[in-house]
Amino acid sequence: MVIILKNHTFLPVIHVEEKEQAITQTRIAFDNGADGVFLINHFFGHSRLFEIYGEIRKLFANAWIGINCLDLEPIEIIRNVPKDVNGVWVDNAFVDEELGYDEQEYANEVLDTIRSVKWTGLYFGGVAFKYQRQVKDLIKATEIACRYMDIITTSGEGTGIPAQVKKIEIMSEIAHKNKKKIAIASGITPENVNHYKMADVFMVATGISYDFTRLNPQLVKKLRDNLRDE
Repeated sequence: MVIILKNHTFLPVIHVEEKEQAITQTRIAFDNGADGVFLINHFFGHSRLFEIYGEIRKLFANAWIGINCLDLEPIEIIRNVPKDVNGVWVDNAFVDEELGYDEQEYANEVLDTIRSVKWTGLYFGGVAFKYQRQVKDLIKATEIACRYMDIITTSGEGTGIPAQVKKIEIMSEIAHKNKKKIAIASGITPENVNHYKMADVFMVATGISYDFTRLNPQLVKKLRDNLRDE
């Protein structure tokens, strides 16, 4: 299932604390116009996240639901993720612009693993992402990333910090030339989203939340409305 829209896709990020909380937040997201959600495990291991995902999937059978397992590297996530997960997001896709275009050993292994397990979701790979290795050549890193992932996923310098607009402009131009998409995963708010509409996917938590684990329904709806206001 591919849900990337012709214009913009809105994916609230749910920091999963426990099952009922995750179900409630997922319902808030979909009731207020989200195109899908990402579930992340900050409080426990991936096995428990997969269990909670399974319960959410029963309730939202046809919804787009992605996962970010903070305790697994990309290859391990792909090997273990439930097959009906629609998207996998990793903070570090291990693209290395200091190597050649054809020398991306780990990124190649991820692709090989996706093929071998026959997972059909979308791979969101972190490039120039917060709290990871600093990228020295943004253009080359983005060009390489286009070969290895469906959605090139980037951020500002930290949680809740907006990315530089110029950075998103550069990455989006390269991605679109290569028929790929750019996602932003930090710092987006209903007030600033209009500055970033060159991007394709908006993965948002802080800017639409009361606190770390609770979405604000009014802000979810406001951001969705602002994305639709072309």
